[in-house]
Amino acid sequence: MASTMVRGADDPHGAPHEASLTYRFAAGLGRRLAVGVEHLFAWADRCLEGSSLYRAARGAASRIGGIVSGSLLVRWLWPYARMAVVPYGEKMTVETALGIVLALTCVAPTEIVMVASAGVLALMLWERCRASRTGDSRVRLWHFPGFGIMASVGVVLVFVVGATVTSAEPSLSVFNMVLWFFYFAMFLMAGDASHRGRSVHLIWPFLTGAAFAGLLGLYQRLTGGVIMPSHWIDQAFEGDLVRVTGPFTNPIFFGEMMALALPLSLTMFLLRTDWRDRLALMGFAGLQALGLLLSSTRGAWLGFAVSFCVLAVLYNWKMLPLGIACGALGFAAAPPVLVKRLMSAFSLADSSNAYRISIWRGSLAIVRDHLFRGIGLGAEVFRKVYPEYQIIQTPTPHAHSTFLEFLIEVGALGFLAMVCLFWLWLRDAFDAILAPERSTKVRWEKVGVLAGSVAAVSGHLLHGVIDYTWYSPRIAAVFWAIMGMGAGITSLRLIRSRPFSCGMGAALSEGDGSRGEGEPS
Repeated sequence: MASTMVRGADDPHGAPHEASLTYRFAAGLGRRLAVGVEHLFAWADRCLEGSSLYRAARGAASRIGGIVSGSLLVRWLWPYARMAVVPYGEKMTVETALGIVLALTCVAPTEIVMVASAGVLALMLWERCRASRTGDSRVRLWHFPGFGIMASVGVVLVFVVGATVTSAEPSLSVFNMVLWFFYFAMFLMAGDASHRGRSVHLIWPFLTGAAFAGLLGLYQRLTGGVIMPSHWIDQAFEGDLVRVTGPFTNPIFFGEMMALALPLSLTMFLLRTDWRDRLALMGFAGLQALGLLLSSTRGAWLGFAVSFCVLAVLYNWKMLPLGIACGALGFAAAPPVLVKRLMSAFSLADSSNAYRISIWRGSLAIVRDHLFRGIGLGAEVFRKVYPEYQIIQTPTPHAHSTFLEFLIEVGALGFLAMVCLFWLWLRDAFDAILAPERSTKVRWEKVGVLAGSVAAVSGHLLHGVIDYTWYSPRIAAVFWAIMGMGAGITSLRLIRSRPFSCGMGAALSEGDGSRGEGEPS
């Protein structure tokens, strides 16, 4: 167990930031907040345990469980049914509930996902406070990523709040500010779960939800149940190409979600050894790949290609030639309309590409006039301001580029803060992945999920160059959860002394004694 003492400047093993006044102030504030949270949940715990409703519910649940467990059919099927939310033979944890929230992002409205995530946050805190009251010294209230990551997150949120206050339409920016706090809450919850060695409990339910979305997309394609607006299809493909949306309102959102899920499915397939898990993962990956293909989203296709290359290099560079050969074979065997669709991504004669270039020209004009302050948070504000700068006949709800949109909304300094966050995340992730180990197999077992996270994030960021990939809050929530998983594994892998925890609980170099496969040990 790592020491819980704050190391000073004279400690050669301590981090320099731990001697700073800012760190000590944050740590003291965090300790007071932790005590307050523990007292609040202890009071709620006592109230709940003393209520008649709680006792009746527990009694009813016990009776139902006894009846169900007595059925031979249920006893035989239940372990396989549970594989929708946890790998075969593993126990459900409170982190599984967070994974179910990620699964909901594939099928449920944003408001439901936000409410569910708030409930999971309360459940996590409740569980930790109860464990702390029972004297389990291994359990800490919260594990945060490193100081640099947390400082960068804090700075980005400062600019998010500033962009709301100074917005051209503050009333339109408020909800988007709430969304950004929701994204970073997902980031912190996923980071905490991964630091505890339970990132698999987050990933598995999400892969199930993404596979279900892919299945729905396949059903739409087979039944022809999607009515496509004219702007979904470029003029060159009108009458030849059919795009599906799955449970989303737009094929681009559908493709983005599949491109985030598929690298994680491949990663888990390489990590899991049980044949039942691998069989399930083959089904997950197949449905997600079909969904990605049927969305006909070129940016998502290219993003996944980058994700696969990154994953192949991090796992074993010998996979890369094999993947390229398989891609070339698939390219040769693909229907001509899909080949033409992919190649059109590199043509300026394509109507969609020409449309984007005109939008980027107008968006850059906004940047020139609002370089430092930005216009305000949210695509709704962009829609208010953009008509003054738009090129003729190029109306748009956003800048069609994640980077350009964020720069327009928060200004250059906020954009640089976000760049710094990504740079720190990737630097630490690669340091953790490339740390020496006894063998390649041991290294992959410890950093496999981290490598999958890096691959998914890399592909998504590439797609973000030509599309506003955070326009759907459900996509953005999953992206930041994957970032959080990477940050949590990185902190467990690299940090052997207490990381920046603001007094909310010291990090344990061994997690909480619950290690999932593919997690650092």
